[in-house]
Amino acid sequence: MRVSENMRLANTASAQSRLAQRLDKASRIATRGSNVAAPSDDPVAYATKVRSDNALTLIERRSQLATQVSGELDVAEGALSNATDLMSRARAAAVEGANDTLDAPSRKLLATQVNALRDEMLGIANTRYANKYVFAGTKTDTPPFDALGAFVGNDIVTRVPLMNGVEPPANVSGAKIFTNAGGQDILGALKTLADALNANDPNAVRASIDLLDASHTQLVQGQTDAGLASERFRSAIDVMSGTKVAVASTLSKQVDGDPMQQLTELTLAKTAYEQGVAVTRQLLSLSSLTRQ
Repeated sequence: MRVSENMRLANTASAQSRLAQRLDKASRIATRGSNVAAPSDDPVAYATKVRSDNALTLIERRSQLATQVSGELDVAEGALSNATDLMSRARAAAVEGANDTLDAPSRKLLATQVNALRDEMLGIANTRYANKYVFAGTKTDTPPFDALGAFVGNDIVTRVPLMNGVEPPANVSGAKIFTNAGGQDILGALKTLADALNANDPNAVRASIDLLDASHTQLVQGQTDAGLASERFRSAIDVMSGTKVAVASTLSKQVDGDPMQQLTELTLAKTAYEQGVAVTRQLLSLSSLTRQ
């Protein structure tokens, strides 16, 4: 079959259109650095990209929440470290006050010191972090202990999802650390000691030492629990960080492609397009001479 001039021009125009589409696609890929930006680019790869992006978003959200919780638990652990030091100082005052040779004025002075320690302990029990009271259970917007030392928070455990099916506790129990719910009333033990010192009663002072020892043990346990909980979240943050890197790397290999290959394809597409334009111009010029 004889190829007419019009057919030759039509074929050239069609080829040039394909070259233009190739150049446009190569330009878009090189600009965004990804082989897939829409379902039309590659339906399977695009679906993979959407799933991976959603997974990365979820991991990032959980990582941020875990970081916040770890910070709160670190503050709680630090506060309880100070609380154990206060209780040790109170015990030292009790041992001194239990000495039978000590006079009443000296015991009253010790009582003043113990009351000051109790005030500090009350401040620790009402520790805040980022406008949240860390020992209040879920009532984090109000102090868990009132001015008299009564617990007005709750003992509800909050949980934070780190991964599907894994939701560890995200707070420590102020009730179990500072009140009889844990076995000892911390503030009450300090008040008992101060009252015994004010009453100039060495026997009562001696009896209070056991309460102080038990209270100290309770505070140490709370500090340990807070530290372990914080470490659990820090470990989870490390795992999630590694997971994000792995998912992003896999996604890059499946979707983003090789930047050098993208640049090479752009160069080849541009060269082919320019050559096609030159050929088209030659054909149009020859066609014009033929008609003359």
